[in-house]
Amino acid sequence: MKKKFVLIITHGNFGIELLKSAEMIMGDQEDAAALGLRLGESVDDLRNKVEEIIVENQKADKDIIILVDILGGSPSNVSLYMLKKYGNIELITGVNMLMLIEIFQSRESEELDKLIEKAIDSTVNGIKRYNLKGKDSDC
Repeated sequence: MKKKFVLIITHGNFGIELLKSAEMIMGDQEDAAALGLRLGESVDDLRNKVEEIIVENQKADKDIIILVDILGGSPSNVSLYMLKKYGNIELITGVNMLMLIEIFQSRESEELDKLIEKAIDSTVNGIKRYNLKGKDSDC
């Protein structure tokens, strides 16, 4: 089974801090990096950084999973460009802590397609609403 490299790309420091938080919970993670597009930085600079990481990891014959914050933003647009240019990249939008932890927990034991499915399912199933409005509260 191929190693899986996880690249988080977001607006600002969100992805960088998300990776730090996940590592606080799960320990240091090899084959993971985060980039943030900060105010005043160019999309071209981001594209160059992303491309360097992709080329390096494709040479090492790793599967590449890119996680971005929102579809339609610069991080996702850069990632879609890379997907078209290089292929063999998985792109998931809506990155969050549940998704990242699921990927880190399962990436060594699951094939790529199953891992992506589990990551998305964990996110969807992890969203719950609680309130105290009714008598039958689950809280």
